[in-house]
Amino acid sequence: MSSPRVLAVDCGAGHVACGLLQSDKSGRLSLEKFAIETFNPDAALESKWDQMLTQALGDLTQKARLDGPVVVGLPGHHTLSKFIKTPAVEKSKRAKIFQFEAQQNIPYPLNEVVWDHVTVADDGLDLEVMLGAAKLDVVENVCSAVGGAGLTVQQVSSSSIALLRCFRYNYPEVTDSVLVVDIGARSTNLLFVENQRFFIRTIPLAGNTITQAIADEIKQDFAHSESLKVQVLSGSSELPATSPARAAVANAVQSFVGRLQLEITRSTVNYRRQSNAEQPVAVYLSGGGSLIDNAASLLSERLKMPVERLDPLRNVSVASAAAEASECPSVLAGMIGLAVPPAKGENAFSLLPPSIGDKLAFRRRQPLLVAAAALAALVFIPPLVQSQRMLAAYKAEARAYEQATAPFQQNQARLEQNREQIQKAREQVEAIRSLVESKANWINFLTDLQDRLHSVGDVWLEQLKVQRPEAKPATAQTGGLFGGESANNASSEDGAQKAPEIIRLQVSGRLMDYNNPVSRVSQDSYERVKALLESFVGSRFISALESESFNADQPGILRFDFVLVVDPQRPL
Repeated sequence: MSSPRVLAVDCGAGHVACGLLQSDKSGRLSLEKFAIETFNPDAALESKWDQMLTQALGDLTQKARLDGPVVVGLPGHHTLSKFIKTPAVEKSKRAKIFQFEAQQNIPYPLNEVVWDHVTVADDGLDLEVMLGAAKLDVVENVCSAVGGAGLTVQQVSSSSIALLRCFRYNYPEVTDSVLVVDIGARSTNLLFVENQRFFIRTIPLAGNTITQAIADEIKQDFAHSESLKVQVLSGSSELPATSPARAAVANAVQSFVGRLQLEITRSTVNYRRQSNAEQPVAVYLSGGGSLIDNAASLLSERLKMPVERLDPLRNVSVASAAAEASECPSVLAGMIGLAVPPAKGENAFSLLPPSIGDKLAFRRRQPLLVAAAALAALVFIPPLVQSQRMLAAYKAEARAYEQATAPFQQNQARLEQNREQIQKAREQVEAIRSLVESKANWINFLTDLQDRLHSVGDVWLEQLKVQRPEAKPATAQTGGLFGGESANNASSEDGAQKAPEIIRLQVSGRLMDYNNPVSRVSQDSYERVKALLESFVGSRFISALESESFNADQPGILRFDFVLVVDPQRPL
C-alpha cells in the first residue's frame, strides 16, 4: 500500500514554497521534493501579486517537476480569523448557529467570501469556535494561478491554521501556554497555544515595515531598500560598519522589535482576559522576519521570557532531493503545516471555493458514473445487434434502388449542366446590357450637368474626376463575356448577390460674382452655389452629395469642391 502523498503550496506575500511530503505508517512526515521562489513583496504591487504568483509557480513546477493535486495555503493578510463562544448544542444543530455567527462577525456578505470553522474548545457547556474567511475573488485568483502552473487545487487553508498544525506536530511535548510569532512580509501571525486550545491574531506589522522605515530614512525606493535589508541582515553586505545605510537598517530593526513587543504584550493581555488562559512561558519565532540576528535576544529581553526560533523540520525527514529546504527553515512552517492532517475529531478547515469543490466532487463520482454508463450500455447490446442486421438488409435494398435509378440520375446531371450554361449566358447578356446603359448614362448625365450649370449662370467646372473602387483580381472561376463577373449581377461563391460598386465624381468649379469683382463674394453667390449643389441631389444619376467645401479667397470668385455619389442603379 502506497504512503499518503501531499503536495503543499504555501503562498506568501513575497514567496511561494512547494513541497512534496509523504508519511509512513507511524505518521512521520518526510520531505521528498522542495522548491522555493521569491518575488517583490511591495504592497504597492498587490494588483500584480496574482501574476507574480503564477510566474513563480510555473518556474517551480518545471524546476522541481511537481504535478498533481495540491493543498494551498493563503497568506495572513488575505485571511480573517474571528473567535466566538456559543452554547454547546447537538452537532446536527451547529451548522445553523455557525451560519448565523458568520453573518454577524464576518464584515462582508457571505456570498463574497469563503469561510469555515475550527472548534477550539468544547467543555459541554460552552463551545469556542474560530471562524476563518477569505474573499472569494482572492481565493479564486490564487486557485487560477495554481491551475495555470498545471496543478489541481484540492484544498485551500490559511497560513495561521497551517502554522498551528506545524507547531503541534513538531512540538507534541509542549503543553504549557506558549506563543508562536510568524513574521511574514505583509503580516505577522500571533498564535497562542495552550494544550488543545489556541488563539490567533494577525497584525499588519511585518518585514515590509522594516523595509519602509529604511526607505524613508535613506530616501530610496522600496525595491532598493528591500535588497539592502536582506543583504545587511544576512551578513552578505560589503558596506562598512559605520555606513549610514547599515545604521538605517539597525534603526528600523530596533523600531520594529519595539513595536512588535508592544503588540505581543497587548495581544497577550486581551487573550488572557477573554479566555482566562495562562501567561505564555516561551516564544517561538518563525517566518522571514525571524532571520534578524538579534530578534530573539531583543524580544526575550523585552518580554522577560525565553525566545527561540521554531524548527519546522524537527520531526520531518528531509530527502537528498529536498536538501535545499534545510537552508531556509524559517519559511517552511506554513508548507509543513499544510501536510499535517487535522487532529482527531477536528474538521479539515477548507476555504476551497464552491465552484472548484463541485468540480472535485464530480471527478470523484466519475468512476461510478462510468461504471453505471457501462452497465446501461450492456442493456442495449441485444437491440443493437438486431438493429445492425436490419440495417444491413436496408442497405442491400437501397443499393438495388440506386442501380435502378442510375439512368435517371444521369439525365438529372445533364439537366443541371444545361441550367448552368443558360445562367452563364444570361450573365453575359446582362453584362453587355450594363455596358450599353453605362455609355448612354454618361451622355445623359453630362447633358443634365450642363443644364444645371446653365440654369445658375456665371459658373464653370474646372475638374471632373471619376473615383472607382479598387478592382479585385479575377479568379480562375470567374466567367462572363469580358473575363469577369458583370458589374450589377456578380454573385459570391455561396450564391449571395454582391453589393454593386459605388462610383464617386470629384468635381471642382468656380462661380463669378459680377456684382463684387474686386471684393469678397456676396452671400447671394453662396446661395446660388448651394442651390446648384442641392439640385444635383435631385438628379436621377446622383444618390448623395459629399465633402462640399468653399473657398472665397480670390476677389469676385467663389471656388467650390464637392463629391457626387453615383446612383448604383444607374452606373456610369
